[in-house]
Amino acid sequence: MSEPKIPFSAKMWFAWGQSCTYWGNRTLSKQLYRWAFNAYTRAQTYAPWWGMPVLRRAVIRGRELDDYAGAVRDFGDLIKLEPEWAEPYLQRGILHSFHGLHAAARAIADFDQFLKLAPATHSWRVDAERLTERLREELQERGWSESTE
Repeated sequence: MSEPKIPFSAKMWFAWGQSCTYWGNRTLSKQLYRWAFNAYTRAQTYAPWWGMPVLRRAVIRGRELDDYAGAVRDFGDLIKLEPEWAEPYLQRGILHSFHGLHAAARAIADFDQFLKLAPATHSWRVDAERLTERLREELQERGWSESTE
């Protein structure tokens, strides 16, 4: 069975989102990030099975628009849509890792799942291993377990 064809309108909205993200990164403009978020949302409405707009939207939402809960929700939806895709676990793990030790166990779980699914050649593999080790050490130093939330 082949993948459904991505409509041109979805591709165009995605491309607009990528452009807004690029210029948002260059200028640090929150407005450009909001436009990117909206463009990725529009792309996803034209191709609900296509995970890439949801991934990019979640990254923008969590990293640039400071909407941690919304980004986690987007990543969760994406993981339900494509549970064998390693990238959402990596991105959600990174997001969790920057939200204190209370989120460390969730970051570790996501990094572990990423490492299970990602190919050995993935460019972030070594970093994910290092981050997981560092988070485990920090939890251990403070007497927390990975199940402590």
